[in-house]
Amino acid sequence: MSKNQIVEKIMRLPKQTEESLLDAFAVLQIEEDRRSMDRYVRWIRAEAKKLRTARMYDLIRQTYMFAGQYNFDDFMIAMEWNREPKARFWLPRRKVLEGKHGIATRIQNFMDDPDALFLGFSQPPGTGKTTIIKFLLAYIIGMEPKSANMYISYSDGMTRMLLESVRSMLTDTAEYCFHEIFPGLGEPDISAEYKTISYRRPGDFPTLGLVSMSGSVTGRTRANRFLVTDDLVKNKEEARSPERLEKLFSDYTATLTTRMIGDNVKQIMLGTRWSSYDPLGRMEDAHGGDPRYTFIAIPVWDENEQSNFEYDHPDRYTTEKIRDIKNTIDSADFECLFMQHGIEKEGLAFPADGLRYYNGILPDGEPDNIVFANDVAWGGGDSLSMPIGFVYGEDVYIHDWIFDRRDKSVTKPRVIAKILAHKIKMGQTEANNGGEEYSDDVYRILRQEYGYSINMSHKKAPTNMAKLTRIEQHAPTIRNFYFRDASCRDDDYRKAMAELTSFSFTSKNLHDDAADSLAMMAGYIFGGQKIVTVARRPF
Repeated sequence: MSKNQIVEKIMRLPKQTEESLLDAFAVLQIEEDRRSMDRYVRWIRAEAKKLRTARMYDLIRQTYMFAGQYNFDDFMIAMEWNREPKARFWLPRRKVLEGKHGIATRIQNFMDDPDALFLGFSQPPGTGKTTIIKFLLAYIIGMEPKSANMYISYSDGMTRMLLESVRSMLTDTAEYCFHEIFPGLGEPDISAEYKTISYRRPGDFPTLGLVSMSGSVTGRTRANRFLVTDDLVKNKEEARSPERLEKLFSDYTATLTTRMIGDNVKQIMLGTRWSSYDPLGRMEDAHGGDPRYTFIAIPVWDENEQSNFEYDHPDRYTTEKIRDIKNTIDSADFECLFMQHGIEKEGLAFPADGLRYYNGILPDGEPDNIVFANDVAWGGGDSLSMPIGFVYGEDVYIHDWIFDRRDKSVTKPRVIAKILAHKIKMGQTEANNGGEEYSDDVYRILRQEYGYSINMSHKKAPTNMAKLTRIEQHAPTIRNFYFRDASCRDDDYRKAMAELTSFSFTSKNLHDDAADSLAMMAGYIFGGQKIVTVARRPF
């Protein structure tokens, strides 16, 4: 009977006992392909929790020590088993970092995939990415002590700090359980002078060599399994210099990657996005469509402006804290550092501090016209963007905005409701991929079901290149629009403004719906025959 069959037989028992679970775990521990046993390990752990005895608590502990040899998530839990709860890094953050974002699992999947070559991983400062890398380096050393690996950061200070942290994880048995997870390894050879940790023979390249970008890598270390880089960009000044970024990327491709030996080396690049031209941005531009290259970017908050890093620990980002940060730092810095959207400040088309605002109260008197422009979304993460402009002479107040990623069954009733609520007089819908049908249907419902008359039209959407040209053409007009200030925006308006103020002419934009719909409106209002002034009714 195979080991799998033995455990399956135990699992079919009507009731599990301490002895049956201990027997099942004993069988698993002699299985060579331990990853294939993972399902059974988790079953044993779950059943042991139900019994709630001291022996079963110890069994649960053993399952983590066992699974920590092949599962990064379990490894981090097992490593900190003996630490005081307040001193632990992973468990207080795990519900968010793993439960919400799947960070440990995504890293493990990359490591297990024989075809994967590159993992780009970025998240905001202070969210634990460097600490995760400390655990990862210890994990790599335990799994493959005879391999050669490299860690590179921007400064000697950073590499010294990493060396001391990893040394502590491998040797401090009071704090960490490394030698219970990987029994029999003994103490590694550690050189503070050369910043190396090794289980290999003297004279061989070390198991881990830590190098700074300012130091020399020639002859000292190589990587035949993992090449890990962390925050290669030193600071904002370096990030704002195209020449320095070009040299940095050249150093990475021409110097660091030449330290790789063989065809099985995996690259892991960590960082906080500083620029569209930083190494992470350059790699994504070059390899973004290649399935062997994975890019993970976790912004500080989600599309609803709710924190992505609010875990049960004082070192967290609450939504309120993020709002304070956003209101106190430069908008381009916020997009780069906190939203992981590498942009160039000089290339921002509509920087937040360059727009005009009002407090949500329109000027006295009736507007000359009330107009909408509707850029309909058809999947791919795009949003239906429908700004609503109140026109007073040459001034346009963007008084309301629909900005919604949901399908037409949701957005169409919203569009109709806004037209009726604001008594909109005219509007234009972009006729792309069914936009003409969308517009006609809205018009029909307004006329037949509500008896409402409106001047509506639709216009064929430009190509992507023509779209950028249109946005650039109407950018001066858009900058003269009046937008609600931050204190009087609803969720849709806030999302639209966040996208608008991060739109760039010099770097790749994830979405351009906000900017494009405003360009459509500018062309509709001020574009030749589309004059908006209409005669007021005498009644």
